Parts: sequence; structure tokens; C-alpha cells
Amino acid sequence: MPAVTKITAKYQITVPREVRKALKAKVGDLLVFVEQADGSFRVHAIPPRLTHALRLAGSHLSPDDFRRLHREFEEGWKDEGR
Repeated sequence: MPAVTKITAKYQITVPREVRKALKAKVGDLLVFVEQADGSFRVHAIPPRLTHALRLAGSHLSPDDFRRLHREFEEGWKDEGR
């Protein structure tokens, strides 16, 4: 059965319990929406520690290196079938 939620006037949503469980999402995680080739989106929960680590790494890179790292991350993410 599909999970349904509603967007509030402030463009916020409540993530349904079954979706949170499937994503293993916890309070403080970031939800990343990745557009697919068909225009749909996949949702991934990213723990804040990983996000913090990526931000720290990015702060020590040149803009070009950061873009390259981001592109490689996105390609690796797709390769793993996520």
C-alpha cells in the first residue's frame, strides 16, 4: 500500500512511519531527493555525521575539486543501484 502525506502551507511534510522505517531515517538525518531518468524521485536518508564529514572535506577542496568529488559521489551512488 502506498504511503501518503500532505504538504503544509509552509511546504513541510511528515514522513509516514513505514517510510521512516524503510529508510532507517532518524531525527536529524537529511533526506536527499534524487531525480531519476523518468522524472520520478528516489529518497535517501543521510545521517548527519556523514553530512558533516562531507562538508568538512569539501571545505578543504578547491571548487573544481569539490565539483569533481560531488560528481564521482553521484556516479558511485547510481552504480550501487540506490
